[in-house]
Amino acid sequence: MLKRTNKGRLSAKGKDKKKKKTHKPLINRKHKGIIQINVPYFKWKLRIFWKFCLLSLLGWFIVINHYEHMSVKRTLQKCDWKKWETWSKDNNGHPVSSHRVALFADPQILDDYSYPNRPWIMNYVTKILVDHYHIRNWKYVQYHLNPQTNFFLGDLFDGGRNWEDEYWLKEYKRFNQIFPKKPNTKTVMSLPGNHDIGFGDTVVESSLKRFSTYFGPTSSSVDVGNHTFVLVDTISLSDRTNPNVSSIPQEFLDNFTKESHPYPRIMLTHVPLHRDPEIQSCGPERESKKLFPMQKGLQYQTVIDSDISQMVLSKVQPDFVFSGDDHDYCHIKHTYNTPINTKAQTEEITVKSCAMNMGISKPAIQLVSLYNDGSNTGKPTIQTQICYLPDPFEPIWGYIIAAAINFVALIWYLVKFDKVKGPRLHSAYADKDELPLPVSADDKTEKSKARKKKLKLLMNDVNVNLNVIVNLLGFIFMYYYK
Repeated sequence: MLKRTNKGRLSAKGKDKKKKKTHKPLINRKHKGIIQINVPYFKWKLRIFWKFCLLSLLGWFIVINHYEHMSVKRTLQKCDWKKWETWSKDNNGHPVSSHRVALFADPQILDDYSYPNRPWIMNYVTKILVDHYHIRNWKYVQYHLNPQTNFFLGDLFDGGRNWEDEYWLKEYKRFNQIFPKKPNTKTVMSLPGNHDIGFGDTVVESSLKRFSTYFGPTSSSVDVGNHTFVLVDTISLSDRTNPNVSSIPQEFLDNFTKESHPYPRIMLTHVPLHRDPEIQSCGPERESKKLFPMQKGLQYQTVIDSDISQMVLSKVQPDFVFSGDDHDYCHIKHTYNTPINTKAQTEEITVKSCAMNMGISKPAIQLVSLYNDGSNTGKPTIQTQICYLPDPFEPIWGYIIAAAINFVALIWYLVKFDKVKGPRLHSAYADKDELPLPVSADDKTEKSKARKKKLKLLMNDVNVNLNVIVNLLGFIFMYYYK
């Protein structure tokens, strides 16, 4: 039945109701050589493939947990004290209880001025990576190797000698957040490096006073495990022009020789003692194949002067010496004259840097095991072992490879999904007034248009789902990098 409308047009009853649109396949091949293109104009609809996103997240969690937990734990298990300590058992046949010490050299935490020629964003990311490397390793050393005492061998900061007080205090707090002191564990950080206070005649007196105010006396002795650790500020001792600087460690050494010290002595110095690299080779653990460097320059010197080295050895008479500064490993022997004009020998180990950005591929710490029951049998009371830290760059490459695999897998999944499910054209987003495209005799043109629209849809899906994965992934990284 027809009825007249207000404008005089005839319409069938019910024809004014809108019909639901149905979309035909993207490409409908009716006859050979003729392609029907049924692609109305539409806005993109967000398609989030939650199954794939959650599976990706699970895979990322496994990868991140491997590098940030399992790999670190497995690496440090190689340093387990029981694997290298060789103490004999006590009279009852039980293992002796040794005192365990960890030595950390040259953490040299980065600051805003460490790499002045780099873009700020690169410096920011580098600082996050280096800080995290320190935080993670410190945590696992303290709670898995569980040393009873920790000593730092100087160069706590990268540019501490030049900072104003306000910035130095901010970095001091940051340092203590990176290396928080573990309860019931003795941690000594008072030995300065040249990056903390300068070197020799160019020691910054104000920086020296500030460092000793917050970290403690730069020259001191500490008794742990029936051994005496002697921290000597050989940097300040090398200042031959300012007695206000050099007199402090000199006075400490003079007083130390007057006092009684019954325990075996272990000397700690930031800069290594003088040696002849042609004769005193560093041993196989050293990464560099070159001779130990003998250099000096602005605010640094690679070894302490010969006369000061001999004087310090004569006064302290150490059974062992540990140093830092060089960043690489070196194990040599020294001969020196005692106060009674006899010859004595001692060993020195230059400890590798524990930082990932100090020009070495394998950062490490030095473990020291002490056992002195006071029997004075003449047996060695000190055992030491290098402990390599996890490869700092392996996780970075692992994450890059995982990201590439995840990206390729996402594209493969979306392409496969569309092949199985068919093209997704959403009528809810289609333009109601758009007419279907006419049948064209130009197959290549219409195929090209169809491919471009499919590619846009694919790229949209990739972008949307990548954003979902990256945002969810951020929470996992925040947990490990907090």
